[in-house]
Amino acid sequence: MQPAPERLNPQPAANAKRGLSIFQKLLTLILLLVVGVVLLLAVYFPARQIAEMRRALEAKAQTYGRLVSKQVESAVAFDDQETAREVFESVAQDTDIDSLTLFNAKGEVLRARGSLSSDLGSKTKGISQQELLVSPERLTVVAPVISLEGPKGTLVIELTQRKLNEQRRRVERDAVLAGLLALLVGALGASSIALSLGRRLRAIASAANAVAGGDLNQKPITVTGNLDEIGTVTVAFNAMLKQIRDLVAQIRESAQQEQQRLEGLVSARTRELDARNVDMRRVLDNVAQGLFTLDRRCRMSLERSAMVERWLGSVPESGSFTDLLATVAPDTASWFALGWEALLDDVLPPEVCLDQLPKQLRVGGLDLELEYRPIFGATAQFERILVVLSDVTALRERERAEADEREVTKLFARVIADRSGFLEFFSEAHGLVENIGRYVETNRAQDLARALHTLKGNACIYGIDTVAQHAHRLEDQLAEDGVISPAALAPLRQRWSALATKVRLLLGDQSLKIEIDDVEYQQILEAIEHGRPRSEIRQMVEAWRLEPTQVRLARLADQVTSLARRQDKVPVTVRIESNQIRLKSEEWAQFWGACVHLLRNSVDHGLEPAAERNQLGKPVPAQLLLRTSLDADRFTVEFGDDGRGIDWDAVRKKARSLGLPSASHEDLVDGLFADGLSTRDEVTELSGRGVGLGVVRDECRKLGGSVEVSSVRGQGATFRFIWPSAVINGKSTRAGAPSKPPLSISVGLRWASNPPPAE
Repeated sequence: MQPAPERLNPQPAANAKRGLSIFQKLLTLILLLVVGVVLLLAVYFPARQIAEMRRALEAKAQTYGRLVSKQVESAVAFDDQETAREVFESVAQDTDIDSLTLFNAKGEVLRARGSLSSDLGSKTKGISQQELLVSPERLTVVAPVISLEGPKGTLVIELTQRKLNEQRRRVERDAVLAGLLALLVGALGASSIALSLGRRLRAIASAANAVAGGDLNQKPITVTGNLDEIGTVTVAFNAMLKQIRDLVAQIRESAQQEQQRLEGLVSARTRELDARNVDMRRVLDNVAQGLFTLDRRCRMSLERSAMVERWLGSVPESGSFTDLLATVAPDTASWFALGWEALLDDVLPPEVCLDQLPKQLRVGGLDLELEYRPIFGATAQFERILVVLSDVTALRERERAEADEREVTKLFARVIADRSGFLEFFSEAHGLVENIGRYVETNRAQDLARALHTLKGNACIYGIDTVAQHAHRLEDQLAEDGVISPAALAPLRQRWSALATKVRLLLGDQSLKIEIDDVEYQQILEAIEHGRPRSEIRQMVEAWRLEPTQVRLARLADQVTSLARRQDKVPVTVRIESNQIRLKSEEWAQFWGACVHLLRNSVDHGLEPAAERNQLGKPVPAQLLLRTSLDADRFTVEFGDDGRGIDWDAVRKKARSLGLPSASHEDLVDGLFADGLSTRDEVTELSGRGVGLGVVRDECRKLGGSVEVSSVRGQGATFRFIWPSAVINGKSTRAGAPSKPPLSISVGLRWASNPPPAE
């Protein structure tokens, strides 16, 4: 038995309005036709008949006026009332005549029959031709009477309209009665026709609605009477219903066969998909990566590899990847949430937003790498994001080991090239690391910033990139948060401790070694050969225990060229003039170390790219002068290049923004060395913190010195550090020369010869 088809309730279109039924339309149409015909018969024809009667009455009045006016001409001529009376009596036989009046030439009534209308007095004089006057009750003819003898008079004949009005009312009454009768007959006929048509159409509509609702068990509609158009539609509908039933039966049979076929296909495909899912599950459970997809709501797909939960833990009930990250790395989860919001905003290309998402994750001692690949659908927007999670712990360990070996190799090369310089750097860096720990514990932000900046710069100079990177990250954290936690400091301490252990094994014996150059060697030989006093020779030999400034200048020159090469700057040619001057290493070490900050600023701020120097007509490579000189009362060390010079306007603007004095050149020099002042808008690995120059000035002042700065924009700048002779007396010696009066020592970085004018 076939299941009964689902019944449907056909609904009219949403914008369709319910109108009149066929019965109402037919009835209205027939009634309108009947009313039109009735109006035509009851109004038009009676009105036409009444108009004909009126025209006949008016013609009679006009005829009476012409005839009577001729007959009374002699009466007017001779004032003959008898003639007038005879004429009036003969005319008065007509019942339509209401009154007759004859006026003589003087306007006096000559003869009258009936009562004349009172409003005709002024209209009976001076007329020249016959006139017809119409009122609701009468028709009045006013005719001139002109006799052959000459006198003139006026004839007034009034005809009543009583009969005409009575006939009109009788005609109208008969027309209304006839119209009502016709309307009644028409309405009955219209109703009968409309009822018959409406009943037959309703039967067809009811059956059609039932079929449209799914009921195909309707009985055929009976056709009665003659086979008119509606009967023809009924016969066609019955035939269509039979065809639909046969077609539905065929469709049901075909549908059952197709359903059986599809069920077999689905069953086979399901078994095939189950087998594929088992294979896919085996692959996902054994692959060495975490694989899953994210929808636009950041929900993880159920199809994911086993490594995801093995590395990150169980997926929360929400299925959100952000919630999963929050359980293992809250900071990374916050970063990911912000990046995902930017991805959904669809302002930037998806590739750019995906590149901003976190790519590294450390969980439980594992280094995990995240890769994101968008999956697009039919639209331009992505549908899902494929996330590939890889364990790169071994790779990172290998990279760290390789970086460690590279740094150790660099340190070994430094020891071989300049053992004493490296020992001084290592001692200073070790002290900086210890000081950084104390500054963190005591929350000394300014000292901490200077120590980190100095450690970063020195480590960068000596190629210890890992230490420089740790220091740079700590600088960023200090700039953002104003404080560094001991936990954040731990990676720097651990890295430095590991390096320190290797350096101690590498250095071994650190006994004192004295170095002299060929000039000093020749000087001592000449002193012995010429029999110079023993005390003078002793003084020359004792000076060998002091450090030659040549060593310091050469070390700084090497650092400058190394920095320029690492930063892809213009090549630098360094000229060194030490003039065989020596100083006590332990007393001047901190100052020389601080000079590194000055040279780093020179490389980052002062040196132009090669293309810019060529455009300005400057030589390539750039020129740098490092010089120490001893005059009568001062000792000078100069570091000079021919770079951009100092932008004093930028210094002045920055000083004002920090609330520092900027009225004079001395104010600008003080501002240049103030903490936090930098003319750079962005921070680089070399400069931009506004810390390094302040360290140099502080070390100069610790030795009792002062600073001078001069610059010409586009030509270079000069830094001078000057100490009074009383401070350095006995602390420096010129090799091969007797003791001299107290010296004044000036250490300068020469960029140009003239300072800018003071404001």
